Amino acid sequence: MVNVGDPMKCPECETIGCVVWVSQDKKTMGVQCHRSHREASRPESKFGATVVPSTKNRKNVVFLTAVG
Repeated sequence: MVNVGDPMKCPECETIGCVVWVSQDKKTMGVQCHRSHREASRPESKFGATVVPSTKNRKNVVFLTAVG
């Protein structure tokens, strides 16, 4: 069973992060990593903008992942 505050490996870089959110059904969790990660791409817009990969890096990114 996963609880908020438990140490957990980051799904992107394999460093130890921290669980900051657990869904009510206990199947999904949010893992916060303290290292820098590239910001996600912006999704396509219904107004015609194309997907542009971001070059910005962010710290303390939260990744949603399955518990297991």
